[in-house]
Amino acid sequence: MFLTKAIARVRHGERGSALIAVLGIMVVLSIVTVTVGTVTVQAAGTTSASRAGVQSHAAAEAGLDVALARLTTTNGCSALGNAITSTVTPVFTSTISHSLNSGSTWTNGCPPVSATHVRITSVGTAEQLGVARASSGDKSTVQAIYKWVPIIVQVPIDGAAVYANSVDGVLKKFNLSSANNSVATSVMVKTGDVVCTNNAKIGGDLILGGGNAKLNMCDVAGKIHVNGNVDIDSSNVGGSIWATGTLSITNSTYNTATVRSGATVPIPAIPNWTDINWDPAHWTGMGYNIVNWTGSCNISKNNAAGTEWARIATYITPTVVNFLNACPNTPVTTSNDMDYVALKSDIVLVANKFTFDKLYFSATTTRTLTFLVPDDVPDGQPTCSPTAPSTLKGDIYLTNESDFGTNIAAMAYTPCKIQSDRNGFRGQMYGGEVEFNQQASLQFVPVGVQGIDLSGGLTNPVQTGAQLGDPLSTLDLG
Repeated sequence: MFLTKAIARVRHGERGSALIAVLGIMVVLSIVTVTVGTVTVQAAGTTSASRAGVQSHAAAEAGLDVALARLTTTNGCSALGNAITSTVTPVFTSTISHSLNSGSTWTNGCPPVSATHVRITSVGTAEQLGVARASSGDKSTVQAIYKWVPIIVQVPIDGAAVYANSVDGVLKKFNLSSANNSVATSVMVKTGDVVCTNNAKIGGDLILGGGNAKLNMCDVAGKIHVNGNVDIDSSNVGGSIWATGTLSITNSTYNTATVRSGATVPIPAIPNWTDINWDPAHWTGMGYNIVNWTGSCNISKNNAAGTEWARIATYITPTVVNFLNACPNTPVTTSNDMDYVALKSDIVLVANKFTFDKLYFSATTTRTLTFLVPDDVPDGQPTCSPTAPSTLKGDIYLTNESDFGTNIAAMAYTPCKIQSDRNGFRGQMYGGEVEFNQQASLQFVPVGVQGIDLSGGLTNPVQTGAQLGDPLSTLDLG
């Protein structure tokens, strides 16, 4: 009996030891299970974050490509906007911004033609987000910067309202307008400075091939393109302002987005001087009849020369009136007492010098009138020197007033100086020098000289827009 109880006590103690052992094993197994679970969850999170990172980066790249396509499509950005969002795979949001100052500052929006750079910022979202709080790869940001470069088109030079190898004096109260606002009106000077002041108005472009422009109270409706320095004060400029040299603008109205200066500005293309000599065969070949003047070189309605002058109204075919033989050393002048001449055909007047006081012409249909002082030296330069046996080679002097009516356009050509103080000239002026006095005004109408190319085949660079240029950088911002 005592043995039985002893054995029972021994067995009871063994049960307690076994229970402790079992509990210990269970604790160990629990720790192992938790550890393995934690490692498994962490591994799953890391794997999902990596996968999400790949997906979100690919989505950001897709957003970049879509933005680039919009920028390379004509009017793509302006029509569709600078913000692009995709809510289906790939999911992204991309934004286009631009800089006007080579990246110093940025503005959200489509780039204007005056921008220098564009920037695309694209944020992509993963299709499958990370698990277990592993969200580092859910979104990726890619940013790319490109140049935004101007589109320059070379436009043929069609003719200028005023072409001068050089300009003499100051444009004071000068007024240049256009009979047709669709016509590109311009003052084009090959060499020399231009000073424009005293409320002068140029209803078109001011183009200088080699010289400086100074504007003070001078309005230019078109562009200013100068191979030199530009100084503008108290003026209004409607178009772009380009200077290969320095540029100073104060107290003026202009478009800051179209201003360029320095060595990157292209030099304006201005045609070289075109020599037009006295060649009767040229004119007869163009269908003109040549009439040699026989009267006095001083014309007034009350003298015999006035009667011969009035005879111009009877010419019904294109006619050249040649004063060279009758007035080799005397300028052809009109007095301040003149009658209107009603033109029935195109007329060319050729002389060694013209001085016009009053000048009146009319026409019921479109006619041209050309005043020509020949340049007989074929050297591509204005040669203001007499051609033997003449001892005279001179200016075209437009004084007082002229009235051509709306159907007549005139061309004045001389290798010497065109000096204008007239307030009613319609057409073009082409001179070795050009000087405008206080009363001068010119309404531009394209005329040219029949059968003569005054453009030299040259073109002028015109910015017609801008386009995406070379890539500068692409960054992963996270």
